[in-house]
Amino acid sequence: MARPLSQLGYARIQDGNASPRVITLHGHNQHGHTPATLGRTVAPDGRIIGLESYKGVFIGRTVVGYTWYIGPIDRPAPVFFGDALSEIERFLWDELDRQETDSPERPFLVGIEQGAVMAIATALAAPDLISGVIAVDGALPVVPGWDPPLAPLDGLPLLILGDLEATSDAPVLRRVELARQLEIWGGDATWLAPRNDDERDRAMVDWIARQAPRFGAPPASQ
Repeated sequence: MARPLSQLGYARIQDGNASPRVITLHGHNQHGHTPATLGRTVAPDGRIIGLESYKGVFIGRTVVGYTWYIGPIDRPAPVFFGDALSEIERFLWDELDRQETDSPERPFLVGIEQGAVMAIATALAAPDLISGVIAVDGALPVVPGWDPPLAPLDGLPLLILGDLEATSDAPVLRRVELARQLEIWGGDATWLAPRNDDERDRAMVDWIARQAPRFGAPPASQ
């Protein structure tokens, strides 16, 4: 493999050999291993990687966690958001390359809070690099200068979990409306509002069981 494109670190949560492959995306002030339980719920026998941002959350000089961007969950600062999205896309290219096969298995992204925002954004920017998305407590970000989708979703499956009240002065898409918007953009989106973690986990397991991993890397020119 050539030199990695991405500078993101990651936790090797589980080195399984079965499908699906899963990449988890943590929330604000968390670490790569924080969503490990979510990853294992979705892929008990699969390979699970906990992707970690390199932007630290500091108390004094001590890094206590990591964040994907600065700002409200639905309104990230454009520079930080764009940098994080680019790094995640590069990491996905690295992951496909690391499989050293002409037909690599594309991972599912499982994100929580900020990580769910980044998972949705990745689906809208680089859908050909993933098999699908599970977004827990996320939102569609409102970013000046960013006009999604950047590529056709072509039936990409997305599971949107939870509900959302506005967290800034501007109105944001509630998750049921987000699912409808993703459908308009060509995604195969499902929205659910679980009452508790057990119901959420069952919903993820049932949903992932109905999804077939996608294989093959798109042309590098994309």
